[in-house]
Amino acid sequence: NANPVLVKELRGRMRGARAFIILTVFLLILAVPTLLIYLSVAESVRFDPFSAGQTIGKSLFIGVVTIALIQIMIVVPGQAASAITSEKESETYDLLISTLLPPWKIILGKLAAALAYALMLIVAVIPFMAVSFLFGGVTIQEFLLALLGLFVTVMLFGSIGILWSVIMRRSLAATIVTQATSVVVLLGIPFLMVVFAILFLSRSPEPLWASSRVFVYLWTMFLSLHPFMALGASELLLSDGQTGLFFPAAENTISFLIPFSNRNGALQNFMLPQPWLIYTIQAVLLSALLVFFSIRLLRPLDDRPPRRRRRK
Repeated sequence: NANPVLVKELRGRMRGARAFIILTVFLLILAVPTLLIYLSVAESVRFDPFSAGQTIGKSLFIGVVTIALIQIMIVVPGQAASAITSEKESETYDLLISTLLPPWKIILGKLAAALAYALMLIVAVIPFMAVSFLFGGVTIQEFLLALLGLFVTVMLFGSIGILWSVIMRRSLAATIVTQATSVVVLLGIPFLMVVFAILFLSRSPEPLWASSRVFVYLWTMFLSLHPFMALGASELLLSDGQTGLFFPAAENTISFLIPFSNRNGALQNFMLPQPWLIYTIQAVLLSALLVFFSIRLLRPLDDRPPRRRRRK
């Protein structure tokens, strides 16, 4: 049987004009920069007809995926953040909790509805991405990995929105906190990496642990928590011919993202997983953890620990 929460949410989202207005604005915001990228790149490579097509195709592909990823990270968490709080505001939350539906079915139904709407946005992006194939410079592997990256990002940040929707009481507050969490992730990871590199890796000579395989592996895992850095690094590796699931740590095109000291050849034959692979695994695990906490926290509004009375 279909999840009744999912069916209700999908009917509610698609019945009004709001969903189609968001889709139209989403496509317009995607189309205008794509056209500008094409005109700019076409003008810069007009004197190089042999590689012009590949350059245009690659630039369009990267531009479309980047713009789509930014928009999806804004729209989807906001949609998910109001999934539970909207029930609280309309005073149907306790009624929903008191039904025979288990908490996991309610949470998964709300999350699946947000992911279904996001999937519609991702499908709308495919024609823009496919235009790059007309010019060349993009492989089917890059195309599929971009779609996977978009969906995994939607799942992770949608789960963040669901968790805050369970915790908060108002949709506005849940949306603000969800977007703030996204900003902290996007800006906090690069900031911490730069600070760490300045404090510990800029010394001369570098510390011995900088050539440790454990350090390089942990650094790559931390880098791969960031969707733009993980997918961007994977794109650079694919463009360099690293098409497998692993790439050499000592010789690669993303060494500027993975600072290490190959002292005494310690990392000479060391292979690292592709950033997109690490990002996918981490995002799935984090999403499952966030959904688990959302299910555990889903309870009636009156089911709160009593406040202590102040003594007069």
